[in-house]
Amino acid sequence: MQKFLRFFFIFSIASISLTPSSALSKTRSNRSKESAMYYQKFENEEEFESYETKAETEIYDPLEKYNRKIYSFNDAFDRYFLEHVAKFYREGVPKPARISIRNFLNNISLPVSAVNSLLQGNVNNGLATFSNFLINSTIGLGGIFDIAGEKNIRYKPEDLGQTLGHYGMGSGAYFVIPFFGPSSIRDFSGWSVDKAVNPLGFNLFEIGGSRDAINSDTRLGLSIASGIDSRESLLDIIDDIRKDSFDPYATVRSAYLQKRAAEIKN
Repeated sequence: MQKFLRFFFIFSIASISLTPSSALSKTRSNRSKESAMYYQKFENEEEFESYETKAETEIYDPLEKYNRKIYSFNDAFDRYFLEHVAKFYREGVPKPARISIRNFLNNISLPVSAVNSLLQGNVNNGLATFSNFLINSTIGLGGIFDIAGEKNIRYKPEDLGQTLGHYGMGSGAYFVIPFFGPSSIRDFSGWSVDKAVNPLGFNLFEIGGSRDAINSDTRLGLSIASGIDSRESLLDIIDDIRKDSFDPYATVRSAYLQKRAAEIKN
């Protein structure tokens, strides 16, 4: 039971990095105001509803009623707790220190990203990703400093969800997970496997033995740091969505699905 509770807490915090961060970071200027602009394009409410019905048929969201309730729950949790933690972190920790923490956390994920690049047959990106990890883990003191980035060694992050999509697997049903956010059958399945082989989560289910690759307390600390860092990076984006979006749920859903589709197509 203790192992399960520890996993659930890590799951709740660490997985925030897969929520609007990856889904919304490149869509802020357009998507945060999109739903509000929808209504302005139509002369009456009936025409707007007709458009919405047509748009919904392009998105497979069979659990929308449930998803909206979970979205509201997540939003309340964020408004009353997580957002304040992220603001405290931004105001209390100098920007150079926050950048170093983010570099370190990103560096941890690079081996899994490199493997997924190779699984997709993208050898160049896989080698670039591994080069970043090797350089930053050594010269960059464990990834604290992005030396590879300064040397213009660029890579594209990849995960198992993208790998499955690369080979033609559809996203499946869209759904929202408590404390987690937007996902899909394919992406959540891929995320689970990635986490299982990542140093932050390896052997979390005690597969093949009881020893963890990383001490549980260390893993918990890294997971919390990752969640807070991800939420801090989204402060302005989520604030814009809440202020300008006619339907925040639809905006986040559309941004997430379009971003994931774009990542798979490279």
